[in-house]
Amino acid sequence: MYKLDTEMAEFCGVIMGDGNLWSNGRKYEVTITGSPKDRNYSDGIAQYARRCIKPNVYYRQRGRGLRLTIYSKEFYHFLTKRLGIKGGRGKCECTIPKDIAKSRALKFAFIRGFFDTDGSIFTSMKKGVERYPTMEITNENISLLLQIRDILEAEGFRTTVRKSNTNTFKIAIHGNAMVKRWSELIASSHPRKMAKMESVIKGFSIKENHHKPQ
Repeated sequence: MYKLDTEMAEFCGVIMGDGNLWSNGRKYEVTITGSPKDRNYSDGIAQYARRCIKPNVYYRQRGRGLRLTIYSKEFYHFLTKRLGIKGGRGKCECTIPKDIAKSRALKFAFIRGFFDTDGSIFTSMKKGVERYPTMEITNENISLLLQIRDILEAEGFRTTVRKSNTNTFKIAIHGNAMVKRWSELIASSHPRKMAKMESVIKGFSIKENHHKPQ
């Protein structure tokens, strides 16, 4: 049986973001898709799958995307029967699995994987601030986003949740203090997003020090 540690919880967050589960009763598949521009991140996910899930793990580029496919009845049942993760449209009804939600470390790991696949960090112009930072997660699953909101707010984050378009919603945190807190509690395993996070925090630190009276 598979070990439910922080790595597995993070992997489940990745599945909830960019993954899917499928079975016809004879074949069992777990797939995760990624972009070639983030190959180093996708390579890391594939390495974890090969190390911890082992047999029948395939990783290749198909068309303009990268695809990791796990053909395993045992792992499929671990996700669906033990953790309650669903595939297809059913994924939009899933929340953080109970076995993950009861642990602070596992919850943070799950959110990290979910952010790394469906999240973004960027800066924009705001009155009095040239590069005001925002972190967002965009997804169709409003129940999951609201659950993440509650977890974050219990940890001192200020969040906003809004409808993005007909099918998707966004949860966001704003400001350098919130980004810094995220980097300390949750962080990121995505090299590009973590670099952006560190750049934003460093930029604000330099600016704050520059304006301190000498």
